[in-house]
Amino acid sequence: MAPIFAVAMFVVAAARVQGYDHVSDTMSKLNAQGVADQWPFTVGAAGYAVLMGFFAAGLRRRYGSSRPGRILWMAIAAHAVLMIGVTGFRDDLRPGGFFTVEGAAHDVLAGLAFSALVIAVVATVAVTRHDQALRTSRLATITLGAAMTVAGVAFLFISPDIQGVAQRILVGLTATWIIFLAVRSILPRLTG
Repeated sequence: MAPIFAVAMFVVAAARVQGYDHVSDTMSKLNAQGVADQWPFTVGAAGYAVLMGFFAAGLRRRYGSSRPGRILWMAIAAHAVLMIGVTGFRDDLRPGGFFTVEGAAHDVLAGLAFSALVIAVVATVAVTRHDQALRTSRLATITLGAAMTVAGVAFLFISPDIQGVAQRILVGLTATWIIFLAVRSILPRLTG
């Protein structure tokens, strides 16, 4: 639910910011300093964070007894809290904006939020490592986690002219993994 809500609000926010370019602009531009109409992005990101907090609570209930289970739900909870920070600190898109306190805080928190998801992916693999019935789920998680990591690193080094596309790929992979984890966690077992 969280990724679907966030994407819907992102689409609304992008439609309301004149001149927004999906190819080159990152989502941070929708909440950046100087953007007059920030409420759709703010509602979307904050709503996503709250829903991810509930998701973490559900994961705690499902997987909380083992060490990897605790790491999984705690990483998702940390991601949710960090996303509130990403929303609260608005990006500074001016040249050198990363070197302002607010711009740097936004970018660092965004990186930490993504890192928390990578930790959650590793924990998911560990949670399912002894269950042969979840072998296919584990392989799918490894594949999505590897793709998320590659896309995340590539995003850091890609040309600003196509940074928006790179971020959409990263967000799409992340949303796919979150939805996959939610479905797999709800179902008692996926065979294969």
